[in-house]
Amino acid sequence: MSLGTCAATATAGSTALAGSRGAHPTMRMDTFLRSTDPGYQHAEPHTHGDKFIRKMATYGHVRPSVSFTSEPRVTRPMKEHCALDMSNLPNPFMDPRGEDKEGTLFYPQPPKEIDDSFIKLYENKSLMLPSERYKEHLHMKKAEAQWRQDRENLFRYRKRMQVLERHYPNGVTGLDGPLHENTELYKDRREQLIRQEGRKAYAAAGRTEHLGYQQHADDATASRNYGTEPGLVRSRDIGIQRKDVNPEKHPVRFLDTHSRLFPSYSPEWDPERAAARRSHDTRGRTWNLISGADNHLELKVAERWDLPPLPGMPNIKHHPGYRPPPNQPAEAAPQ
Repeated sequence: MSLGTCAATATAGSTALAGSRGAHPTMRMDTFLRSTDPGYQHAEPHTHGDKFIRKMATYGHVRPSVSFTSEPRVTRPMKEHCALDMSNLPNPFMDPRGEDKEGTLFYPQPPKEIDDSFIKLYENKSLMLPSERYKEHLHMKKAEAQWRQDRENLFRYRKRMQVLERHYPNGVTGLDGPLHENTELYKDRREQLIRQEGRKAYAAAGRTEHLGYQQHADDATASRNYGTEPGLVRSRDIGIQRKDVNPEKHPVRFLDTHSRLFPSYSPEWDPERAAARRSHDTRGRTWNLISGADNHLELKVAERWDLPPLPGMPNIKHHPGYRPPPNQPAEAAPQ
């Protein structure tokens, strides 16, 4: 290292320490390193002018990343072949095309149980004629050959299925794959994809419904069709809760003040409420715990048909809910 470099470093370090005198030791160390150590200094030269140059502040003379220098600030256009979500489905060229060779790839199923009963014949030490021994020998020879063939088919079938699962998980082009409807080799994989698509469809439907609920706004709130005739019932286009003014559902709302405050007939005991409370007391049992007898109790309200209206009250037959007595017509109601 030359004397000039040492003098420049010493001068820069001395200036940095002198300028940060009285500061925290950590701040003094940071100022000293930024002034003397090249690893703490960025490699961008100071530029002058009114033009903005897109650069990245690199420290320690590090080269900019490829994504920084290659990707523009302009958003990439969304094309038809692009997708917003990833998929683990096979490539489009693996789809069935209706060709004759589709479905020709087939591996026969090996036997579930391999017959090895011929082994016990080797331990046969009973007396036999030469012809019988020869027949037994032919049977053992044939059974052993069949056993070896079944064993070989089983091992080969397992190896073939492993090759399909490991090297051809998405199918064999033009022959078979999970997207083929009547596939046997990829039957399990096809069921997995079908269940996966069902879950995705259910989630997408719920997401669409939720987003629609979150983004929905009433026409009056969003000022849609402002100033036009909506053709609705009065106040129906206002996004607030409305009262139900149906006279059949709420006849009491159409009574005057005196009739509502002083009704001619108001039952003081509700049989339905009494039956519900008794059911709760008996915990829904319809028998007596001690005697076992039926504990059914019929609850009724004594209707006072002969009750005359109070002084100054309207006629009782005009009261909502009035029913004439069974033996008295409606025209002869008490006045």
